[in-house]
Amino acid sequence: MINLVSAATSVPKNVFKTTELVGSLMHKLTPELINTISGLGVDQRYSALENYPDFLCGKPKIATSSTTELAVAATKRCIHEWGGDPNRIGLLIAATNTPDQMLPCLASEIMGRTHGLLSRSLRTVGMQAQGCSVLLKSIEVAQWYLAANPGQLAIVVMAEVHTPFAAPLLREEYCGYREILKLRKDRRLNVEQFEQQKLDTTFVIQSMLFGDGAVAILLGSEEGKPAFGPISHLTNDQPNDMNLLTMTSNSSHPFLNGRPQYFMQPNVPMRGAHYAVTTVKNVLQHPDSPVSDLAEVDDCLIHTGSKKILDGVCSQLDLNPESQKVHGSYQVLERYGNLSSASTGFMLAEKDEWSGPAMVVGFGVGFAASAGIMNFN
Repeated sequence: MINLVSAATSVPKNVFKTTELVGSLMHKLTPELINTISGLGVDQRYSALENYPDFLCGKPKIATSSTTELAVAATKRCIHEWGGDPNRIGLLIAATNTPDQMLPCLASEIMGRTHGLLSRSLRTVGMQAQGCSVLLKSIEVAQWYLAANPGQLAIVVMAEVHTPFAAPLLREEYCGYREILKLRKDRRLNVEQFEQQKLDTTFVIQSMLFGDGAVAILLGSEEGKPAFGPISHLTNDQPNDMNLLTMTSNSSHPFLNGRPQYFMQPNVPMRGAHYAVTTVKNVLQHPDSPVSDLAEVDDCLIHTGSKKILDGVCSQLDLNPESQKVHGSYQVLERYGNLSSASTGFMLAEKDEWSGPAMVVGFGVGFAASAGIMNFN
């Protein structure tokens, strides 16, 4: 068992309401697509771009922060709020799906900007490109290290800057999926046009769904702090699940200049719910689990895929989406958007009170999922 000693977040200074983004693109979006955007469950998101609405309309991007800068800020804040001796930290684990550069990894970049704070001799582990379920995997790695090094601590950092990866919306009009399907049925679109318009609509939704932010979590053995209990993992349950979420290394989109581009298959909500439910059930059945039923859990902290995905997971777990038990998940989605690897970390950092156990659930690229119990006692 290891404890959550301290947690802190960092976000860019630029925040944009969904209504603001839709307003800047109103002339391009059909009413049906606007309704779809409104149903994502995202009220606002923070962006590393100070001109995100203009960027979506085709203007050059103006960045004011980066993945590494957010990661460093969260790390420093986490250690400062803890108030202990940083020399006790013997391991740094850092993960991102949106690195500033391919090499070196985020962990090395954090080390490069924390001279005088983190020991130069601590171990570093990079866990990049592992999607949205990497937090609990990182915590498990930290558990192994701390078991072998009593008295030391580990810090886990998740940082994402998604908005600069959004595809600028250059078409004159973007339709909802049902509208595109009707156009195809009416033979007003050929197969190639049909697939392209579906892809373009996906780009619109992704530009409204994701946000930027970082979280740092300090782990150790301290009484009176919530502890991580059994953790369960599931990866690539069906062979085709590997391609549910993918990112090209070299986009063909004319405005992305060869940068990576993210793709999400339509059946992600259904498969994501399956992965989440399977790992949660495995945790509840674990002989070391302090609970055997979600009714005994105070909170379910579920990755913020989208409102549709959260609703699907809640439905399969027999949870009321309006209940206090899942309030933190919907609230993080509403305030920050989909934060990928950092989403459940934000929920942990913003959880003010710990009394009973909590279930943490992440799922994403791989396709993979992880679930684990946090127990205050």
